[in-house]
Amino acid sequence: MTAQRHEPQGVARARGPWRGMELGIGDAMFVSAPGVHLHPQPSEQRMHTWTAADGTSVLVRPIEPDDFELEREFVAGLSRRARYQRLMSARTPQVAELQRWTRIDPEREGALIATVDSDGRERQIGVARYAMEDVEDAAEFAIVIDDAWQGRGLGTHLLSALIECARRSGLRRVYGTTFSENKAMLGLARHLGFKLWLEPGAGFLTGLSLELLADA
Repeated sequence: MTAQRHEPQGVARARGPWRGMELGIGDAMFVSAPGVHLHPQPSEQRMHTWTAADGTSVLVRPIEPDDFELEREFVAGLSRRARYQRLMSARTPQVAELQRWTRIDPEREGALIATVDSDGRERQIGVARYAMEDVEDAAEFAIVIDDAWQGRGLGTHLLSALIECARRSGLRRVYGTTFSENKAMLGLARHLGFKLWLEPGAGFLTGLSLELLADA
């Protein structure tokens, strides 16, 4: 699939309080759309277990405020290259940013983490999230997978689960951006049916967009 050289209306790179968050696909714009609210599912309906090809059980569940240490350790454990690709910077996130990422507003945001048991304690190996912005019924999203879990199918499963949550919450479209050199992310996006285009004036970035609901 060849990246299209146009930008759908309403798609933009991140700006605002979540700028610089995890960037598996794109930085997230978390600006509430006036008068528009999601209809989140109960947490127990979004929690499930996924089994990797090697038999490892992975718990996928909504992120919680108490997951601050899990998130901090997860981000700290990313390789420099992975952190750069996903944060567009090799910097270390500030405490306030980590707190913001674990204390989401369920009426306009959604976030799922993937964890495994590691010597009797929970360890985070991935996170996918979306947030509404100022385009009605649309949200920008991001996904990050632990380096050791790259290429094992977790990214496909976690992003698919997030898309289903977004669809059930009433969103009609999700979108994001990624580095054009991030071939793995581009392949995942194509596999899940996203439309791709080169960002005007910034060919090193590729925009991604997926329609979730047909127009009424």
